[in-house]
Amino acid sequence: MIKRGNNMKTNTHIIKMHSKVLLKTSLFRFSFFLLLSAFISQRGYAQEQASVQVIAKSNKEKIMLRWAANTPLAWQKGNEYGYLIERYTVSRNGSAVLPIESTMITSIALLPRPLQEWEALALADDNAAVIAQAIYGENFDVTAGGSPDNILAINDQLEQRFTFALMAAEQNYEAAKLAGWAYEDNSIKPGEKYLYKIKVATPPESAYPIEEGSVYASAEFAEALPQPLGFASIFADSNVMLNWNFNLLQQTYSSYVLEKSEDGNSFQQVNGQPIFNAQETPEGEQVSLFYNDSIPNNKTFHYRVKGITPFGEIGPASNVESGMGKEVLDYTPHIARKRLPTDKTVEIEWEFAAEGNAMINGFEIRRANNAEGPYETVVANIPPANRKAQFTGLQRINYFTVVAMGKNGTQKPSFPAIVQPVDSVPPNPPVDLVGAIDTTGVVQLKWKANEELDLSGYRIFRSNNPKAEFLQLTVSPIQENTYTDTIAVQNLNANIYYKVMAVDQRYNPSELSEMLTLEKPDMIPPSPAVFKEYTTSEEGIQLAWVNSSSEDVTSHIIYRKDLLSAEIRWEQIIELPMDENTVVYTDGNVEAGKSYAYTITAKDKTGWESSPSGQLVTTAPKKLFAQSITRFTGTADREFRLIRLTWKANSQNASEYLIYRAEGDAPLTLYKTIDAAQNNYTDTNLVVSTIYTYAIQLVEKDGTQSQIKEIKVTY
Repeated sequence: MIKRGNNMKTNTHIIKMHSKVLLKTSLFRFSFFLLLSAFISQRGYAQEQASVQVIAKSNKEKIMLRWAANTPLAWQKGNEYGYLIERYTVSRNGSAVLPIESTMITSIALLPRPLQEWEALALADDNAAVIAQAIYGENFDVTAGGSPDNILAINDQLEQRFTFALMAAEQNYEAAKLAGWAYEDNSIKPGEKYLYKIKVATPPESAYPIEEGSVYASAEFAEALPQPLGFASIFADSNVMLNWNFNLLQQTYSSYVLEKSEDGNSFQQVNGQPIFNAQETPEGEQVSLFYNDSIPNNKTFHYRVKGITPFGEIGPASNVESGMGKEVLDYTPHIARKRLPTDKTVEIEWEFAAEGNAMINGFEIRRANNAEGPYETVVANIPPANRKAQFTGLQRINYFTVVAMGKNGTQKPSFPAIVQPVDSVPPNPPVDLVGAIDTTGVVQLKWKANEELDLSGYRIFRSNNPKAEFLQLTVSPIQENTYTDTIAVQNLNANIYYKVMAVDQRYNPSELSEMLTLEKPDMIPPSPAVFKEYTTSEEGIQLAWVNSSSEDVTSHIIYRKDLLSAEIRWEQIIELPMDENTVVYTDGNVEAGKSYAYTITAKDKTGWESSPSGQLVTTAPKKLFAQSITRFTGTADREFRLIRLTWKANSQNASEYLIYRAEGDAPLTLYKTIDAAQNNYTDTNLVVSTIYTYAIQLVEKDGTQSQIKEIKVTY
């Protein structure tokens, strides 16, 4: 019974109304409940952590929202405290909205509407009555008979309310809105994209946390509903089996309605309740929905199916399937014997119950090149009493079937039987073998298909050496004239070799095809080049390097980066063809006083480019060189773990000193900038047993630079 409120008269009327509806539907039919657990899990509601699950449907004018709590207790809390909807505008006309705009769609929490407002909808739709009973009813018992092995027993009343309410809400969007589990946002704007967050409005002191749900939506996501896919029919004796694909559109349609017509124009719904998938299936497994309808024989009927979304929208109709039921011929021929009087003639004998003679017009013998067909009639109009016939014109391979031709137009074929004359002639070797290898080592082979009718397939052979024995790759003959192989590309063999053999159904092998040679892709980049030294002059910056040691290098590429540019990026300044004598390049396109970084790479014949060398950093001279530094020394002190550098210069206008450093064979890079008042520097950032190269350069106040002076210190 439904709990009474203050308005005793009105509530009493609604109580009676709901009781009648629920009685009529046998508490929404217990068989539905057996389908719920898989359905709810598939919709994403069945999770251990209490949370709100949300889906959205985008239209040009509005966005429709549907949500549900995923546990019975969270569902009860949602009904008690209601739901709050917050909308975030994350982008507008393709540009991000920063900061993100937030709007409370609901000023107060959405709660189930008062009981009085449910009456009209509950009378029109049983699903609304079920939701109202689940929310307001004092009792909500679901009972069923049957053995424990095939009936799921539910003892917890809250779980019963929760389960049935969610199922009913899937079938009626308007009822979901009345329950506070759905909302239509009509305030959307073109070009805007939104994130909706929906949460249960529990008080802060609540000890039962419920995670909020969210969904991304926009008017731009609106699209027309698709037709149901794969709708097909099998018309049999007094019935028709209809089926269609469920998986491909399960994110769009939650259930379906089936319609039937006798004239092909006026269709009426066949199923009383929507049809949906009642099982949770492994990911990727294809599922079809089935419906069996009883029909009278020899009368044409037309069927179509329509999908229903969780938002109550009905999609377009599928293709129409038409046909009629026919009385089944209960007797089937069976080929009993095959005899070959000559290499071109076969005599076929079959069995067929004599009681079936009155039901047929006769027999036909049909032939095909394979068991699947297509079959062609080669002997027709065989009298119903005959059980033997001959056919002349055998080929290398033949499949025969005997077909009983029913008087009502039905046909009953026997199982196929193979007939092969003696055959010792092998098929021709495959021709036009081609292939390609991608960079991951996947090899795609293809050749011209053989035309022999008794062909069994092909065997594939491979070798790393054209003069060595070829290894067979296929365990049994493959049917297609293509093959995919996988090889290791990063090894010493530059080529891989293939041959193909054809085999017929008598296991006669052909000669091997012509050998196919495939060049492996080069997947190993060359070793990098290394900068050796550099000098600066008024002509520019001269770079010297050691070439890459890889044999397939075709060129070296020098890149430069302007360190003073607002947009610091590497740019290619030159690509030099590989030449053992080309190891020096002068960059004359520099601006005086600007600092530059250089790096060099090697490129091989397949376009692979090595990793870049270490950066070389220097500054283009502004004017003529200043006077050279007269003395530059370095002393290692392992006790105090330092290297002390000292120097002397004759300049009276020194601005600063530039200290460069390198470890081992690495190129020099700028290490420190020292004030002109100093004539020494102590380096403590050291590693034991390392040879350090230091260089110093004087920069005068007018930008004039001295020659670089180098020393080596072993620490």
